[in-house]
Order: sequence, then C-alpha cells, then structure tokens
Amino acid sequence: MHPNNSQPPQNPSTLADTVRQLQARENHLEGLLGSAPDSILGMDTEGMVTDWNPGAERVLGWAREEAMGKRMSDLIIPAQYREAHEKGMRRFVQTGEARVLNRIIEIEAQHKDGRIFPIELSIWNISRELGGGFGASVRDVSERHRAQESLRTSEERYRSVVEHLGEGMFVAKANRIVFANRQASDILRIPNEDIIGSDPVDWIHPDDRAAVLELRANLAQGRTIATHYEARHVGRDGVERWLDIRPKPVFWEGGMATLTFFSEITESKQIQEALQRSEERYRAVIEHVDSGMVVLQGDRLVYANRRAAELTHMDPETILKVGFLHRVHPDDHKLIQERRNRRLAGEEVPSRYEVRLLFDDGSVRWIELGVSVVPWNGQPATITFFSDVTERKAMTQALHRSEERYRAVIEHSGEGMLVVQDARFVFANFRAAELLQMTREDLLREGYLHRIHPDDHAMVDDRRKRRLAGEEIPNRYEIRLLLPDNVVRWIDIGVTVVPWDGTPATLTFFSDITERKQGEADLQRTSSEREAILQSALVGIVLSVDRKHQWVNDKFAEMVDYTREELIGQSTLMVHSDRETWERWGEEQRAAMVSSGTYTNERPLKRRNGEILWVQMAGRCVRDRDPDSGIIWTFLDITERIKAEQSTRAALEQQKELNELRSRFVAMTSHEFRTPLATILSSAELLKYYGDRLPAADKAEVVQTIENSVHRMTRMLDRVLLLGKVDAQMLEFQPREIDLIPLCHALMDDARTQHPKTHCTLVSDFVDLPSVGLFDEKLLRHIFGNLLSNAIKYSPEGGEVRFRVTREDGQWVMEVSDQGIGIPAEEIPHLFESFHRASNVGDIQGTGLGLAIVKNSVDLHGGRIQVHSGTGKGTRFIVKV
Repeated sequence: MHPNNSQPPQNPSTLADTVRQLQARENHLEGLLGSAPDSILGMDTEGMVTDWNPGAERVLGWAREEAMGKRMSDLIIPAQYREAHEKGMRRFVQTGEARVLNRIIEIEAQHKDGRIFPIELSIWNISRELGGGFGASVRDVSERHRAQESLRTSEERYRSVVEHLGEGMFVAKANRIVFANRQASDILRIPNEDIIGSDPVDWIHPDDRAAVLELRANLAQGRTIATHYEARHVGRDGVERWLDIRPKPVFWEGGMATLTFFSEITESKQIQEALQRSEERYRAVIEHVDSGMVVLQGDRLVYANRRAAELTHMDPETILKVGFLHRVHPDDHKLIQERRNRRLAGEEVPSRYEVRLLFDDGSVRWIELGVSVVPWNGQPATITFFSDVTERKAMTQALHRSEERYRAVIEHSGEGMLVVQDARFVFANFRAAELLQMTREDLLREGYLHRIHPDDHAMVDDRRKRRLAGEEIPNRYEIRLLLPDNVVRWIDIGVTVVPWDGTPATLTFFSDITERKQGEADLQRTSSEREAILQSALVGIVLSVDRKHQWVNDKFAEMVDYTREELIGQSTLMVHSDRETWERWGEEQRAAMVSSGTYTNERPLKRRNGEILWVQMAGRCVRDRDPDSGIIWTFLDITERIKAEQSTRAALEQQKELNELRSRFVAMTSHEFRTPLATILSSAELLKYYGDRLPAADKAEVVQTIENSVHRMTRMLDRVLLLGKVDAQMLEFQPREIDLIPLCHALMDDARTQHPKTHCTLVSDFVDLPSVGLFDEKLLRHIFGNLLSNAIKYSPEGGEVRFRVTREDGQWVMEVSDQGIGIPAEEIPHLFESFHRASNVGDIQGTGLGLAIVKNSVDLHGGRIQVHSGTGKGTRFIVKV
C-alpha cells in the first residue's frame, strides 16, 4: 500500500504512456498559446512573470527572455496605476478577495516603447495544486477604439450636417413623421415635438393637398416621380409660404420610409414673379424705346422691335424675312460683316460705330450702332441697338467747320494763348510764340516757366496749383517775361481751368502791357503830386464808384474817424446811420446827377463810434451826367453850425411852450378864480342887504359858502405854488418810516369826507402784510389824495372806486381804479402836463395841476406811474414804489 494514496500504484508502462500523453497535450497547449494572437501571461503570487507567449511579445514589445522573472506591473502597468495593482494583488493573497478576477475589463497598458494603449484584460487564478499564481489574457483593442471613435465622430458629423442643413428634412413611415431636423421646425414655424408623429399633409395648404396626396400614392406604388415639387404651407403664424419639396423612398430602421428634403422658396417665388413683371416691363420698354433693336443669329434676324421697323421703313414681319444687310448701304456691307465675324470669334472690336442706310427712293440716312454678343435661346447672337444720327452727323460736320474757323481766329488773335498741363505747354498759338520769341516746337518742348522772370516763378506756379485744386484765386494778374539779351517785358494774363483731352488744364491768354506799365508809372508820379495837393485840402474829398469808396483823402478819414485803408473799397453805407436812409438818398442823388451832373445837400454822417456829424456835401460826375463813371464828393463839417441852429430852434420851441403854458394858466385862473369870487360876492351881498332878516341857520350857511370858496381858492393857489416848486426843483423829499396801510385807510376816509354826496362806492383792498417803509407822507397824500378825488369826481354816474395795495417783486403796488368817463386814448401821453385837462370832462371842475403834481411826487420816490383808460371805460392808475 502507498502510504499517501489508497489507489494501487500504476504499472510503469501505463505511467509512461500517461506522461507521454500529458507531454503531448502540454506541447499542444504551448503550440496553441504560441500561435494565439492575444497575449497570454503567467505570474506568481509575488507578481513575477512566469510565462510570456509570442502574442505578448507582439502586443507588449518585451521578448520572453526580457520578461521572464520580472515584475509584471513594472513591464506593462502604467506608472499611475501600479500602486493600485500591487495593492490588489496583496489583498487577494492575504484575504482571497478578488475584484477583477474571472471577468473582462478594459484598461490601459504600457508598451515597451513607453506608449500607452487600450487593452482588454482577463485574469484568472491558478490553483495551488497547479503551482498557484495567476494567468492573464491581454488583447490590444486600439483598432477597435479607433473604429468606435471614428464611428462616433462620423455619427456626430452626420448629425451636425443633418441638424445644420440649409433646408428642412424629415423621415415619414406609414404617413407619420418619425424624424425631423431642427431646420424643419424653423421653416415650418412648428415645434419639433409637434412635428414628430404628425401627417405631413396636415401642413400643406388646402388648395395643394390633392397634388401632395397624388405624389404620396405614386411613391407608395413605386412609380417614377419628379425630382421636386412646389407646394404652399400655412404656418401657425397665419403666413403663407412656398416650399420646394424633394421626396424619395429610403430604407429606415428595418422598413421603407419616405425621406423628404424641403426648403422655403417664398422669396424665390416673389423674385420669379418680380422677374416676370420686370420682363414684361422691359419688353414694353424695348417695344417703345426710341432706338431700334435687332437680334442677329446666324445670317438672319430673329427679333426686331417696333422702332427698328420704323427706322428701316419696313413692317415687323418683313424685317425678319429679309437678310440683315438688306437696308445697309452697299459700301458698308464689308465693314459690318467683318466686325461681326471678329466679334463672334472673341476679338476686341469697336462696339459703337456709324453706317448708312439706303432706302428704295435713293435717300441715305446715317445710323449709330451699338453691338454686343449675347446668348439667345442658348446660342450666341449679336444684339444691335441703333438710332438715326443723320442730323447729328450734319451738326458734327458743322462743328468741324466751326472748329476750323475758331482755330483760324485763335491763330490770328492779337493775344497769346497757351494751354498748360502737367507743368508743360500742350498748345500755343502763333501770337504766343511771337511774344515769347520762341518757335512753337521749342515752346512745347520747354517747361512752362521757361520765359517767366525768375522772381515771378514761385507766384505763377503756386497760383496754378491752387487753381487746379479748386481754390478761389485771382484769374487776372501781371507778371514779367525775361527775354533774350535780358530784356524784361510785362504781360497781363488771364487764366482759367478747362478740360483738355479729358484732363484738367489751365488756359492762359496774355498780351504785352510794357508800354502801359510805363505809362502807369508816369501817371503814378503825376498822381502822387495831385494826391499831395488833395491830401492838404481842408475839406473831405472822396471818389466813389457804384457807391463804394475808391479813394478818400486824409481829411475825410479824420472826419469819420476811420483810416483811409479801412474806407477804400468799402460801401459808403458804413458812414451812414441806416440802410433805408442810405438807399433813399442814393436814389435822390442819382436822379440829380443824371439830370444836371451835380448834387449838393446837407446830411448827417456817422463816425466810427456812432456819433453823428453834419456835413455840407457836393458831388460832380467824373463824366458829365454819368454817375456810373464815378462821382467826386467834397465834404465840409458843419456840425457846430447845425448844433447852434438846433439850440436856437430849441429855445424858440421852449419860448413857444412857455407862452402856451402862460395862456393856459391865465385861462384856468380866470375860470377857477371867477367862480369862487362870484360866490363870495353874492354871499356878501346877501349878508349886506338881508343879513338882519336872515335866520341864523341861513346866515351860517352863507358864511360857510364864503369859507368854502376861500378854501377852494387857497387849494388852487397851493397847487400852483407846489407846481412852481417842482419846476424850480425846490420840492422837498423827506422820507421817514411810515406804516403805509393805516395811511391808506386815512386817505380813503378823507376822500369820503371831501365827497359826501358822491354816488360812488369806495372799496379798500389792502394786503395783510407788514407795511412799514420809507416814504414821504406829504407827497403820498398829494399822490393818492388827487387820484382818489379824480376817481370820484370823474365818475358822476357812480360806480365802484377801488383803492388796492399789494406787494410784488419787492415793490409796493398801489392801484386806484374807477368806472367813470375815462380818458381818450390819444390824450393819455399829455395827461401829466401842467394845466392839461381831457377833452371829455365837460363842466366838471378842475385845474389840470393835480396829475402833474402826482407825476413829480412819484418820480421823487423813484417810482413809476402807469395809466390804463379809454373813453367810457373807466380809468386805472398804477403806482409802483
């Protein structure tokens, strides 16, 4: 018996066979593992490699000899995962807990060359009976990852394409939409969730549904359909839109479906309609245009408009039947045929030229052609517009003849003429060459400054450049020429900018003025002598042309306080007070100058500072009775004389006013004194003759009448004396603190006392404010005593008399108003004059002094008084102090 096994021992031959079989099986397994494409690894419980097949060499890069006995984690586990791998190995050995055994996982592995790649790993445990450790299968899945990534990328690209198509797309199965891209929702204005599951026909305009249903039926029956259709769709916004629909059958998720692409063509339809309308308009234009139009294709005309038939004297049908050269003059056939052939061959030939038409009656007309190559029904053709230019040809020929005449004039002109372009002469006439002492050939070769005096080069060149730049500069001026032998000649030139061969140039006319300049120099010397004489004159002297100062002497400039430079060249308006007067005097002066050639008057002029001076002025035309030739004026300052005359007139006027015032005073006093004196006289007679018989009451009444008359005369004399103080500026102003409102109440009480029988209602309207201020009580009593008395006196029919006191803008405003007879508007300006009484007062008593005293009393307070009145409208006086 074997001590450790209850089975009987095998015989040697059987054991050998078993060993051989096992060896064969091992060799077979090794062959299988060696030929396996995957990596098969073995390692012990310490993590050391115990087996490494050829697949591992191919996948991981390490040879078997290099790998055997090495720690597997150091060979194939990336550095960041090694610690976790070793920890898992130790945990399994210690506890038997396995997390990754006996299942396939995807992780990253590290190749011998250091690159990291994805692998599919399967690990299993080897029992201790078989030696223990682990077996592992490693498969490189890089290609699969790449394929998956490629598929994901492709799917994302296609999805992106579908979602971002420029048109809508949907897939319908069993007449229900199972997929629609975002653009479909945008075009239809329907949310995607509402599109999915819907019937596409529901979106179609009712008028187009029959055609769409027919299309659906044809698709279902496999019939051939058109590539695209047009139908209308009405969105939820109520807007009708045109869609271009392109359906086709496709295989989708195990069954047949309809894939439909569509896009909105509303704008395109509108454009097509607009194009159609445009075509109709253009056809109408072509048919009614004033130019003939024909289209030539091959050797025949295929189109001709109405005007073409009119210009060729044929009807529209005939013109299309005959050859295109039928009406062309025989001498022009070759030209037209040659240019047409070259144009169709693509050569550059003139598109516009002129030919002749020959009519049956032998008459010839010129036409201008405009020709171009166009496609016509898919084939090249030439389109020709033409118009009758017979009259223009005649005009052109006339212009040529005119040009020849003008050229003859220019060539024989007495002035030189030059054209300068780009700093060189491009034209010079015969006279220019003669004046510059050069041949025309030399002129055109040399620079344009060649004969200009060096000292004038800068000015001429600067003005030419500024003129070409569009600046405003003088067109006429004088320069010097430097001719051979250092001869200097003066020329007067006139320059302007003209187009010359399509480019700006300067055209210059010039003439020799050397003799004139010498004469001017002589005249200047003579003029200097004359000017010295005129400047020493004691009167102002002016030469004016067109009412502008052309020359003034120093005396005139001194009179108006300007310098000569400020006056010369300026309008004479500057020394007159206003334009209206200046224009009126101008008409008067011109009429006199045309009539007699001279004019004299006394007029005021204005100095620089606005001060007026009076002058005695005399003028004479330079040419008899021709004021446009200029006027020479002399001015004598008579300001002092005028002031003396004005003072005399003022004194006379004052004396007149004093005489008038004296007359009015005498008239007033005679009336005002006579009445109370008569009353006193009659009362005295009553007392004298009947005093002993009069009752005591009647006697007292007569005495009271005498006293009242005396008081009336006394008040009138007081007013006269008071007015005298005012005129002599002796009226005293003694302000002191006064409470205004109580004073005004007192004045109202006085008015009621003085007029006990009045029919007026006196109303006080005083502001409830502190009213203490600096006033002269005596003058205030003059002011408002008079105003209140007048308001009552001149309201004989009664009414309201209102005394109102208020405060505005820091001033006291006192207003007395009535509803009486009022004051005529035209007399209000004279209201405050002494002894003035309105014309409508009738027999109401008064002296005309009260308001004059009121006005002066208000003035002494530094205040203002205003009057508002009209006949029959009452009166309102406003005093502000």
